[in-house]
Amino acid sequence: MLRSFSKVLSLLLLAATGCSKASTNGAAPSASVAVSGGTSRLISNEELSSPSAFELVARPDGLRLYWASTRQAAGWLSEADLAQDGSARGSARSVALPARTLGKVTDLSAAFVGEQLALAWVEQGASEARAVATILNGVAAPPLLDLGPAGLSAESARGNLVIAPEATHDRALVMWRGLSAPCIEDKGVPCVGFTFQRVRADGAVATGLPLSVPVPCASHSVLLAVSAGRFHYGVCTREGVDPVSTVFTIQYQPEYARAEPLLKGCLPLGIVNVEGRPWLVGDCHGKRKAVQVDEQVQPENIDALQISCTPERAELRQGRFALTLREPRSNLEAILPPKLLPTGARAGWTGKSLVVAYLAASRLTTRSFACRAGTLQPL
Repeated sequence: MLRSFSKVLSLLLLAATGCSKASTNGAAPSASVAVSGGTSRLISNEELSSPSAFELVARPDGLRLYWASTRQAAGWLSEADLAQDGSARGSARSVALPARTLGKVTDLSAAFVGEQLALAWVEQGASEARAVATILNGVAAPPLLDLGPAGLSAESARGNLVIAPEATHDRALVMWRGLSAPCIEDKGVPCVGFTFQRVRADGAVATGLPLSVPVPCASHSVLLAVSAGRFHYGVCTREGVDPVSTVFTIQYQPEYARAEPLLKGCLPLGIVNVEGRPWLVGDCHGKRKAVQVDEQVQPENIDALQISCTPERAELRQGRFALTLREPRSNLEAILPPKLLPTGARAGWTGKSLVVAYLAASRLTTRSFACRAGTLQPL
């Protein structure tokens, strides 16, 4: 049964992605304007390992910020809880992790699995890169898990490694872009492999099916989300000069598999959970669009989201897309208007305010927006 299911997925992959002529790998998403208004708050004055070496994570009581310094010795990762105005609540703390050896930390990604924090990143040296993960569960200096080789990419690039929680199984799922790999159907076009591993506190195990595609995008090449009974993953590839996202939906009980090319011509920014349904969000030549992954419907424009709020919640709405923010939540950068979000920023909802974390003059900085007169206003 598993072999037949694997064959179905391989055929779906071949039909959905095909093989394209090699072209430019493309660039990162179109640049956003700097965050406007309000007061910037310095979180850390130390130099980060790379422009993508920080991550914002939601906890039940608010948001927490993690960042990797240029140090490689133990203590290279720091954390700080954020207040409603985006400032650090108390002093930053060093996270007890062993020394790292390869090079710069890039594409730092994190997700809580119950009370445990799962972290994954790419370490890049001069000529090689590797995917690394760890689980913070209160144990002093948990091991760093070497997941395997990764593709070299620009230090500012996000989305070539993604981590998602599988809370019901007490583990996290990591997917990342790897090295050259055989194509599903050899037509003389080079392909790149993508790898899955399930990560627990005591180790990592390879999972999923071999996946290789031609000409992956330079950033946001990986898409990953887990929902009840299903998981969704995808890859961004180039067809000529246009990016296209192929998103797979997998369900094992009962067996169901689907592959769908979505948002052709748009660079994907991530999959956002909206009321239990996954939406793929993309940058379409400077305009934002979103499409519901599980339904064959036309994409929605979300480049003019109406944002309204009360002191307890915020609503972002345009067309069929409607997201209500109540409890703390991270990974909101894909849907926010460019005026709130500089390139490479992370964004989250504390429960009462919107916080944006970004680099300003190479220093980790935040700005915050709270409800005033029914709309989000800078603090």
